Amino acid sequence: MKTDKIELNQADRRLLFAIQRDASVSQADLAEKSGISASQVSRRLAQLKEDGVLKGIVGVLEPERAGLTCSAIIRVRLRDHAAANVKQFRDLVARMNEVTLCVMTTGETDYLMKIVARDLPHFQEIVQSKLLRCAAIAHMESSIVLEHLKDTTALPLDEA
Repeated sequence: MKTDKIELNQADRRLLFAIQRDASVSQADLAEKSGISASQVSRRLAQLKEDGVLKGIVGVLEPERAGLTCSAIIRVRLRDHAAANVKQFRDLVARMNEVTLCVMTTGETDYLMKIVARDLPHFQEIVQSKLLRCAAIAHMESSIVLEHLKDTTALPLDEA
């Protein structure tokens, strides 16, 4: 994936804004919303994907309706930042389908993770069988999510 910043024109921004809201709409609808022709929509989307701006077009699921009723935020501090510890932790995260977000942070916490589980016993099983067995982790602290006030994948692009 390319890492250089891509300059987006107004049509690109309107197109990306529209597909973030609902990517299942027709190309004609996307064309109308972005102010370009329907044939340009597919070319622009292909170019935005090639440029690395558009990672993919996916369906966004409602976790509870899909049987995943427990979410938790976990703060992780590694034993130290030796390459082997970092690799062990990153490899663990890559293998865990329950992790929906993991970011390296500044401050006392090295990583912040979001885990989604079927229920509280399933979350406990994940913690005990995976996270607590990782020798790279010195300390972890979890908070169960009680309510989602906002949970979006949409980036704050200007509509116009």
